[in-house]
Amino acid sequence: MSIFIKICGITNPEDAKVSITDGADAIGFIQSKKSERFVSLETLNVIKDAIGIDFLTIPVFVNPSSEEVINFLSIFPNSILQFHGDEEEEFCKAFNKPYIKAINVSKQEDLINDLNKYKDSFAYLLDSGDSQNRGGTGETFDWKLIPKDLSNKIIVAGGLDSNNIEVLLSEVSPFGVDVSSGVESKIGVKDHSKIDNFIKLVKKYE
Repeated sequence: MSIFIKICGITNPEDAKVSITDGADAIGFIQSKKSERFVSLETLNVIKDAIGIDFLTIPVFVNPSSEEVINFLSIFPNSILQFHGDEEEEFCKAFNKPYIKAINVSKQEDLINDLNKYKDSFAYLLDSGDSQNRGGTGETFDWKLIPKDLSNKIIVAGGLDSNNIEVLLSEVSPFGVDVSSGVESKIGVKDHSKIDNFIKLVKKYE
């Protein structure tokens, strides 16, 4: 089974094009203005002009307004929405698009409770972080906390790079992996050789 690969934190057309060419399944755009990787609607339009609208895009929201979600979808309609805040399932489903619910992993009991709140999600994205830091920390979490019976719906994020991705995939069989800082040369700028190497390592496990 192929592993879904998302290159997140894309901020410019060049990084988007390289991710697509190298074999990513989706690219992610941060839509939280608090993030150093935030991408404005103006920049999204520039990226759209470079890559078109057919490739799968995933906007990452943290407690957005409906207007923010609709504005993104007006640019990239072929999207799976990702919610990284305290959004209720009703809100996540309101846009008639598949959605990913991100969960910050701390302990397994809390994790199971959180997952059960979003049973209609396309996938769950498990990340390091807490209520103050909504992912994007560049740190891993304890992969032993991943429920084995849900692994086919789990996207693993948090601190992944070419040095640890094979360790993860030898221990867990997730639906997908999500990488951002692990393929950067600096915040918001991707290292194209790191993207290529990361994707090649993941595809060894398909």
